[in-house]
Amino acid sequence: MPNGSITIYKLIILYTLSKVDSPLPPGVISDYITDRGYTNYFNLQNAFGELLEADLIKEDSTYHLTYYTLTEAGAETLELFGAPLSREIRDEINHYLEEHKFEIIDDTSLVSDYHVTNDGTYLATCTLRDGNHVLMQLSLDVATETDAIKVCENWQSKSDILYQTAMQNLLS
Repeated sequence: MPNGSITIYKLIILYTLSKVDSPLPPGVISDYITDRGYTNYFNLQNAFGELLEADLIKEDSTYHLTYYTLTEAGAETLELFGAPLSREIRDEINHYLEEHKFEIIDDTSLVSDYHVTNDGTYLATCTLRDGNHVLMQLSLDVATETDAIKVCENWQSKSDILYQTAMQNLLS
């Protein structure tokens, strides 16, 4: 893989992350790049790795998903060295993000994770976001890892009703 190619892949990743208001799962970026035939999955993973190593992007992981955000250094790098990314590619990325806006919102608005506490129980934390703004965050201490996973999985389908119920009860 020519060195210039990986530079373009990195710039595409940085530009894509600069255009969204919330952390993105790698699949959103991977789908765009691989569907258009820019590169394969392995080269793309190499680009993600180099960006992480250089602290140009940040990785956050939950028990089952990974999300990427642009760091301040990444934004500065894009501003200083983004010229090789053509207007055509930028327009394609903007169009792709607009076309997949609702899928991206679904992928990023509900986040859940769990961890073991000092006393051996599990704390499941469920978050409802609008972009980078947290609308609701719920933390539940449960006895088992199975229960924590169940809480996290059910958050995906039941967050709307929990949010509505909480708002109605707390604001009345």
